[in-house]
Amino acid sequence: MSKLYQNKNKKKLQPPGEDLKPLQIDETIVSGLVNKQREHFKEELLNSMTNLIEQMESMGFLNVSSLFEDDDFNVEEFEEKMEKILGTDDLEVTSKTLNRYLKYLKAQIKLPCYLTGTEEFIWEEEYLYGSGSSSEYEKLKKTNPSYTDIFLLGQFQDKTDEMEGILVDVKRVSDNRKFTIPLAELKVSDEDSPNFSLIEDYLTWFVNYL
Repeated sequence: MSKLYQNKNKKKLQPPGEDLKPLQIDETIVSGLVNKQREHFKEELLNSMTNLIEQMESMGFLNVSSLFEDDDFNVEEFEEKMEKILGTDDLEVTSKTLNRYLKYLKAQIKLPCYLTGTEEFIWEEEYLYGSGSSSEYEKLKKTNPSYTDIFLLGQFQDKTDEMEGILVDVKRVSDNRKFTIPLAELKVSDEDSPNFSLIEDYLTWFVNYL
């Protein structure tokens, strides 16, 4: 625990004199500081994600090399498709591009659309890989969405989030319980459905251009 040191000989502050001029703040400097803080946050986030991927790979939960083994995936074709959807060659995930993708999906998705989890939801990790008990896990699955559940797409949320992306309202088929889940955590349960590639493309874009 850090200790707080105080200077016993610290002089008392004197009240400002009448001859002191008011402090002028350079808005350019303030703007520069904000931009530096934003860049520092992005760097910290990138480092955290990199460390997480390395840890998952070392523990055997992820094989990074296998992510690039799909010979059928053409990066140039994919980016051309994204440019058409987003209406720009800047494919970075932003509020603007998320809203454009949301508009596109609303127009393209065919209902009914059944979804399931792409992988374990965050709350499930403690029970699947940690010290959480299986009995408690089964109990919590009754009130929380699980990656093994099948959901029926209800509607897209109008507001997007730069960290979570597009959000969707879904209903669990087994008990009709409703949830709001980031679309990037879901996939179409039927690979033969025309909706499958639509959601898969969104997930690929969101994960790689965030």
